Formats: sequence, structure tokens, C-alpha cells
Amino acid sequence: MLYSGSMKFNKICELEDWRLPYLAGYPNHRKCWEATHFMQGLRELGAIRPDGWALGVGAGHESPVFALTKYVRWVFCTDLYGSTDFAEADSMMLRDPDQLAPAPYNRRRLVVQHMDALDLRFEDETFDIVFSLSSVEHFGGIEGSKKALAETARVLKPGGIAALTTEIIVNEKDYLHYSNLQLFSPEVLCEFVNSATGLSPIEPIDFSISPATRATVMPFEQAISEPGRLPHIVLSYKGRDFTSISVFLRKAAC
Repeated sequence: MLYSGSMKFNKICELEDWRLPYLAGYPNHRKCWEATHFMQGLRELGAIRPDGWALGVGAGHESPVFALTKYVRWVFCTDLYGSTDFAEADSMMLRDPDQLAPAPYNRRRLVVQHMDALDLRFEDETFDIVFSLSSVEHFGGIEGSKKALAETARVLKPGGIAALTTEIIVNEKDYLHYSNLQLFSPEVLCEFVNSATGLSPIEPIDFSISPATRATVMPFEQAISEPGRLPHIVLSYKGRDFTSISVFLRKAAC
């Protein structure tokens, strides 16, 4: 069933999104968009409840992990802490997450665990929300991403919401898997999203992108060397122009 709210959920990050009230005051950076769009989407879907259980997969120390502790009963935060090259998976999260929190949070509702996204150590149908922000592209290629999504579907309660953001190619080039990174084409992203039994997008995925957003493209190397350069929305890497895309899915009710 499609959601009939006012927000467009399953879409590409666009420059025009910063006209929306919930993005007012945030930098024109796609990572700010990912976190804020995710939180707003959960609100509009009615997924945030005081008795809710949320799970972050490959969650690092991203801001929604901490923000959600103010609104739901439990937030479980999982990643390969201390055993990858990703700075986001800082082992400090296991020892003292207070040191990495970007703002005050409810530390009594946060559980941090070292765990593989492809082998979630939870019972079936445990969580109301499962989310993975800019992580699925690092799960070892398309088969690894599909396995992680199948695990997400397994631990999600019927009627629960799965939310993810990842990288989408916007200049009609082929899917790329290079080293520990995937850049999804629209076709491969749809294959991935449709691979998990029981999960369905809450609305069709909109792959359209505005000319103004396309015009923000900058080389990936420049984005690394000038991290404060804005707008940081579309990057170019190995001939692919890419940005962030958000997808919300719902698990079929019993």
C-alpha cells in the first residue's frame, strides 16, 4: 500500500530539498540530507513511538543513532567496530559512546554491539525500525547487500519500517563495484530492493534529478581534499556522477 502523506520518501537528494522546512538551516551536504530525511520520514510514517525498538545496521556513530534515543524505547547500534578501516566504525562506540555523541541523548536507551550486517544476532521479528544509512554499498558487492537486506527483513516486525540510504548513479552509467564500494545504477538498486522477501517500497522510487542538482557535481578527490566545500551533493568517481538516495520499505503485515 502506498503512503499518501505530503513528503516524498523514496527519492534522490536534490538541491531543491533545502527549501523544505525540516532542512532549513542545514548545510547543503548530502550527508545532512540523509540523516534529516530519514528522521522526517519516520515521523511522517508514524514509525516513531515511545515503546518502539530500533536497530541501526552498519550504523557507526551517525547522528540518528543518538537522536532516536529521545523518542523510542531502545536503539541497538551495530557495526564492525574496531575491525574495519572505516573511521565511522570507531571502537570508542563500544567503550564510551558519549565521546562520539554529537548532541545530548538518552544513554540508558542505547545498546552498542559489534555485529556483522550479514549475520544479525537477533530473533526474528524483533524491531519496529531497521535502518542503514550509507552502509549497504560497503557490504561486499551486490550479493552481500542482498544478504544484509534479507537479515533486515527477518528481524523486522510485520508492518515495521526498513529505511536505507545509499549511492545512486545519476549520469546513466553502469553499476560499479570497486574495492569496498558500490555505486548503484537505478536498475541494480531496484534489483537489490526487490530481493528481500516480505519487504516492499512504501512508494515507487523516484530517480529523477533536477538540472540544478546535476550542476553541483564535483570530483570525488576534491570532496575529500576540501571537506567543507558546499554544495556537496553530486560527486564524480570513475566516470560516474553519483549522489544519495533514500528508500523506505515496509514489511508485510501478517
